[in-house]
Amino acid sequence: MPNILAGFACLALATGTIQGPGEIRFVETSVDLRRDGSAVVLYTVQWAVVRGEFHGFYFEGNDRLQVRMAAAEAYAVDDRGQRYDLSISLVSPGRWDIVLAGGQGVSAGRQLTFVFAFATDFVEVGYVAPTTAEDGRRLAVFNWSPVQWNEAGNQDHYTLNILTPHVLQPGVDARQHVTDNELVLTETWVNEKFRIDYQRGEADRLRLVFHRDRPGNEYDMRAQFYLPADWFDLAGVAEAPPPRGGGIHPVNFYMAGGVIAVLGLFFLVATGKHRSMVAAQRGLDEVRWDTLDWTPPKLVLSSFRVPGKVCENLTPIEAAFYLALPFKRIVSAMLNSMVAEGFLRITSRNPLRARVIREPDKEQLDQYERMFFESFADDGRLSQLELENLMTLAVETIREKAWDCDIEATKQHYRNLVIEHTEQQDGETRRGDDRAWYWWYHNHHPYYRNRYTHERDPFVNEVDIPIQTDHILSGPIDTDLVTNLNVCHDACHSACHSACHSACHSACHSACHSACVSGSSH
Repeated sequence: MPNILAGFACLALATGTIQGPGEIRFVETSVDLRRDGSAVVLYTVQWAVVRGEFHGFYFEGNDRLQVRMAAAEAYAVDDRGQRYDLSISLVSPGRWDIVLAGGQGVSAGRQLTFVFAFATDFVEVGYVAPTTAEDGRRLAVFNWSPVQWNEAGNQDHYTLNILTPHVLQPGVDARQHVTDNELVLTETWVNEKFRIDYQRGEADRLRLVFHRDRPGNEYDMRAQFYLPADWFDLAGVAEAPPPRGGGIHPVNFYMAGGVIAVLGLFFLVATGKHRSMVAAQRGLDEVRWDTLDWTPPKLVLSSFRVPGKVCENLTPIEAAFYLALPFKRIVSAMLNSMVAEGFLRITSRNPLRARVIREPDKEQLDQYERMFFESFADDGRLSQLELENLMTLAVETIREKAWDCDIEATKQHYRNLVIEHTEQQDGETRRGDDRAWYWWYHNHHPYYRNRYTHERDPFVNEVDIPIQTDHILSGPIDTDLVTNLNVCHDACHSACHSACHSACHSACHSACHSACVSGSSH
């Protein structure tokens, strides 16, 4: 059977042989797939530290997928339950350095689980597309692979979870619903490659699970399957080639037993007697799997976020980040206020230049405003590095303040706060829009004296801000996926693993690694 849409997946090349401090124990990738093809991709990667001190690893190999990393939501937890903030930086196109923040490290004999997510769009790069089966059924094809990993020769498992847009009705058994209605069609090679399950996922959405035990180093987790087209809004998207009828099958599953409780372990691979059958119907070839016993590994998940807890001590600028105002808008607003207060004067818009008119009392400015003013004061311009440092400071400060708070409750608190301070204004301020935030920020600043009354556009310089921010999300990520977990030591999987790459390899050597393989611990 030829590979359909084979160009959709990134196939990585093998990389170096220098040994490093860590080796991968397992990888679990979850995709929150929306109706329009946009998605949040969540990686849970556990490392065993086998020598020296482990600080982090490189993440790459996403092929054409555009990554907008949710740095504020990323963290790691060790086998003793200690939580670590992460520092995530884009070191070259498509290559991220993910390390424990503050130069922290974990010594040999320990385990460390990293959790990080990014927003992306599967439709815009062709990994999700409409298609039509030979019998006329309108379908949507999903064809994608999570990244391949080096330092994974003894990896226990690799699991891909797809949270589809399809919502299950109350009381409906996910497996029975899928099989009775032939809702999911897979390629023959997918059935041969993975153990597959259908589950009721977050927000009652249908979750597809593709699981591989002992995948080996640099394993390609590419999965290709077909879903009903009406689960998606793909109007105007180019069609993919039709699937070959003889090579796609509805997949039927029967699994005995109920939910397996997992206590005291990070994950537990349990077995329940069942037979999995892949039955080709309506003239398709029949394939049967025999002696397939498995239950997908489960994580002990307990959110660090306290439902209903609001972070009430964000500054107006931090609140703007949390409410997901575009970073360039926030910077333009800060500039607009400093010009209005007579501290700066814009001398050029393209390129953006400003000069100091008078020095503010810096003790009356917050840390972001001081950093912003000093960026102009030293050379009259904003550099990419200065702006990225400002963004990083905001993201890390928000994370420290709001790491255990309810995201939606906190957002609503600041939306209400903005509305409360602007609802008495004239009709030029729409309740809760970006200008309403600026009205609140500028007019309630303890140091600013020149009142904002809508006579100017605070975002007029947005297009002139010299920074590329498409690769990072400044606010909390919007997803139904569970992004917080409490990790307990897993004594059942403590065997030593061989490692590949050294923490002391040179920067030159690491720069030469394949751009399609993640890992390379350091």
